[in-house]
Amino acid sequence: MSEYKSVWVRAGRQKKEEKKFLGRGMKLVDEPHQGDIAELAAGIETACNRLHEEGYDVISILSSVSGHSEKGAINQGGYGFGFSITDGAVITARRRPV
Repeated sequence: MSEYKSVWVRAGRQKKEEKKFLGRGMKLVDEPHQGDIAELAAGIETACNRLHEEGYDVISILSSVSGHSEKGAINQGGYGFGFSITDGAVITARRRPV
């Protein structure tokens, strides 16, 4: 087995309620501007516990972000903006000495 191991944990998108077509009830849709941080935290905890069981000590947790931009037009003028979303984390671990 290798001395170091890295695991990437993916964050899903935050969910929000939105009215269905013609207002017939509600549905859950992905919020494009927010990651599901609670889901990410649970995934990190699971991955860290698994690494511990495999004989590794976590030495680093680094969040990963993705950049996005949007543009549009208002009153014959244009606008644009950029933003980033936390989309996961990379966990690096080292095998415990025997």
